[in-house]
Amino acid sequence: MTVRIGIIGSGFARRVQFPALALVAGAKPVAIASGHRANAEAVAREFGLAHVLTDGMELAASPDVDLVIVSSTPDTHARFAIAALQAGKHVLCEKPMALDSFEAAQMVTASEQHSDRLAWIDHELRFEPNRRRVRELIRADAIGELRHIELTLKPYLRGDGRPQASDAPWNWWFDAARGGGILGAVGSHLIDLCRFWSGHEVSYVAGLVETFVTERKDETGTPRAVTADDFASCVLRTSSGTVATITLSTVAHHGPGHFGQVTGSEGTLLLSGETKLELGKPGAPLEDISAPDDLSQAMTPNNMWARSFVRLLREMVHVIGGGTPQGEPATFRDGWQVQRVLDAVRGGRGVQLD
Repeated sequence: MTVRIGIIGSGFARRVQFPALALVAGAKPVAIASGHRANAEAVAREFGLAHVLTDGMELAASPDVDLVIVSSTPDTHARFAIAALQAGKHVLCEKPMALDSFEAAQMVTASEQHSDRLAWIDHELRFEPNRRRVRELIRADAIGELRHIELTLKPYLRGDGRPQASDAPWNWWFDAARGGGILGAVGSHLIDLCRFWSGHEVSYVAGLVETFVTERKDETGTPRAVTADDFASCVLRTSSGTVATITLSTVAHHGPGHFGQVTGSEGTLLLSGETKLELGKPGAPLEDISAPDDLSQAMTPNNMWARSFVRLLREMVHVIGGGTPQGEPATFRDGWQVQRVLDAVRGGRGVQLD
C-alpha cells in the first residue's frame, strides 16, 4: 500500500521531514501547504510534489492525501489537525501539540470521534534506539525500582542541527503567542520520555521558565520583543512516586548536550549525547550497552531527532497499511497529558522569600 502524504508547513518540513520520507518504504509525498507560496513552490520543486497549496485547511481536506503531517506553528496545530481528522485523514502532529491543554483536549475529542484514523504526536524519541532500550530495561527490572530521572539539554541545537544562538534572528520561535520557546519545543519531548519510561502519569509539577534574551532583530534588522522562554526547569513526580528533573537552555554556551541519568534501587542508566547508553550496578564499573543505529550514516541532517523521525514514520505507514504496531507511539491523548504538564510548568507557583 502507498500512503500519500501532505505536509502543512515548509520550514522544518523542508529541512528534515521531506528528506526523511525518502527512507520510508510505502510513503509518497504529494502535497505541501504554506502561507508563503514561494516557499511552498520551492519545496515542491525540490521534492517533486504534485500539489502546492497556500491554505493548510485545503490540504487537510484534500482527496489526494491519506496522511497529513501538521508541521506548522503550534498556534495552528489544533485547527489543522481537527480538520484533517474530520476529513478522514490520518494525522501526525508536531509538538508542542497545541498552545494549551484546552486546545489539546479538543484534539483528543476529535481523534476519539474518528478512532479509525491514526492520530499521533511526533514524540520521535520513543523510537530512538537507546531511549527505547531504557524503557525495555526498566520494564525488565534491570535497575530495580525506578526512583528518579534527570534529563538536561545544554546547550540546545535545533532538530536540524542549527544552534539557537543568542544572536539568532527573531522568528515565531521567540513568540509565546505562536507557541515558541524551549519548553514546548524540547521540554515536551523530555516530559513524554519520563511518562514513557515510568509507565505512569505525572501527578505533581513545580517549574520555572525564564527569558534571558529579551530582544532580537528580525530579518529586516528591526528589534522585536522576545516573549517565549529560552530557559526552563521543572521537577515532576509521577503517580508511582518516581521523581524527575528536567533542565533546558538555549543560552548556555557550553555543556554536555543531551544528558540523562535514570536511577533505580539496583542500578543506573546513563545517556550521554545522542548515541551512548551505559548501565551501572552498585560497586561495578559502567558498562557500555549502546544500541546500534542502522540509520547513523543515512540521514541529512544526521542526528537522533531526524533518524528517530524516520523510524516513527515507518511505523505509521506500516500501521496505516494494516500492519501490527511494533513500538509505542504517542497518541493525541499522550500529547494532551504532556500539554497539561507544560501548562503547569509555565504557571509554576513559587514561594517568594523576603
